[in-house]
Amino acid sequence: MAKYMLVDKETGEVVEPDVMLVGTKPFKVDRGFVKVFVAFLRDIVEDKEIMAGPVRLLLYMLEKMNVETLQIPVKQKEACRDLQVTARTYYTWVGVLQRKGIIRRLGANVYELKPYVAVKGKMDRALEKTRHGKFSFSIDF
Repeated sequence: MAKYMLVDKETGEVVEPDVMLVGTKPFKVDRGFVKVFVAFLRDIVEDKEIMAGPVRLLLYMLEKMNVETLQIPVKQKEACRDLQVTARTYYTWVGVLQRKGIIRRLGANVYELKPYVAVKGKMDRALEKTRHGKFSFSIDF
């Protein structure tokens, strides 16, 4: 296994001398991400109708979500293929998620999540050095 060092980009200081890379490639740190609130997830998990299948579509949509706009572009044929479901099942699941107020259709093949359940951020400053010399995660809005 290869060893790497964690280096402070501003000072050039070696912060952590022995960092192990697990996997084949390092991930890109400045990718966007979305933070979803626990209360929203609890509502989903406790709803038996959603957990019967629509939760699969919801997770698929979260993976497709544009982290800049929080909009979800989803094509029915692509979703059916990826989830291995029929068009009827797809539209049933979309209907459940809409009726429950979890997603809202904005236009052809575009949805958005229920307001205030997710926030966008950037990972480019996720590992900021604190005044104590430790690292903390931060969200850049």
